Amino acid sequence: SSLSLNVDVTTAEELICNKEPKKCFQGQTHGHEGFLLSINEAQKLLKETPHFAKVLKPYLIGRELVSNIQSQPKRFVIDFTGMDIHEASSYKKPYLIISNKVLPWKREKAEEQDVVNKILLTKNPKAPVNKDYINQYNSWWLLRRQKEELLSNLLPLKRYIACARITERSIFEFIDIDIRPNDKVMAFCFDDYYSFGIIQSKAHWQWFKEKCTPLKDSPSYNTAAVWDTFPWPQSPTKAQVDKVAKAAQHLHQQRTQILRDYTMSLRDLYRTLEKPGKSALRILHETLDKAVLDAYGFAPNTDLLTNLLTLNHEIAGCERAGLPVQSPGLPAIAGDAAPYITDDCVRFIKP
Repeated sequence: SSLSLNVDVTTAEELICNKEPKKCFQGQTHGHEGFLLSINEAQKLLKETPHFAKVLKPYLIGRELVSNIQSQPKRFVIDFTGMDIHEASSYKKPYLIISNKVLPWKREKAEEQDVVNKILLTKNPKAPVNKDYINQYNSWWLLRRQKEELLSNLLPLKRYIACARITERSIFEFIDIDIRPNDKVMAFCFDDYYSFGIIQSKAHWQWFKEKCTPLKDSPSYNTAAVWDTFPWPQSPTKAQVDKVAKAAQHLHQQRTQILRDYTMSLRDLYRTLEKPGKSALRILHETLDKAVLDAYGFAPNTDLLTNLLTLNHEIAGCERAGLPVQSPGLPAIAGDAAPYITDDCVRFIKP
């Protein structure tokens, strides 16, 4: 049931425009520690053979995103996504690492699973069997969940928006596409400031808190429940789009500067919002939220969740009627996307 005392958001419907094309993804699951390298190990391999950069990628987890200075990942991942065994084996040293560390484990697990399945089928030929490890063994050089669709969505972008999948605070950040998101990170495949503004706004955050999957004491981002139901502004003017983008860019730039000036993590910075007193960050967020509400056409003193739920139902109704709706992302009315995009984002910093 809804956690809200005022609005029951359980009636929200999944929106086709949010699901097709898919733009929100949980990050990759490596499935075995053998796929991971320390920064020193990875840098040594890259120094010896620079073209290994195609398969050796910085690997970011949610805790590092919010807790590390400049959101720096502390490990690399060996990622052969999209490669058959012949292409993967051409990257000799990374391939050898996986052969030595991962292959024996996957073989053992597959053999154990095969034995269990045979026993089950002997007792009941129609018994359902689990072939997860068997399937992993047949493509043992690949991550457990490669997220090929996510990576293909990132290719044309300069950066993507990310948040920790399990989070207590509304912290979203731009990440360089060369950094792979771990499954503890949610990746949103947009690189423009308007989209960042909507996703970073209190509208998205309040919807997330109501629709999320509780995990212990912290909310966990659930794509189907949160993203697929979250309604975006349907008819913003270009002036409204520009206002959101400008506020979002200003927030992002000023926030980045504060982080650098005081050597703070994102978590350290956002904890200051939990204390009373004047705060430049709070003012930046309030300015963004005001611009976002204006883009939605919501009055400032009305219940935000009620407005979002009503809009969700309106969009779902339009979809059923075959009427056009506004998908997530920068609307066509904005024109050329270039003015809304910079290359400002978290990048891996070589030690």
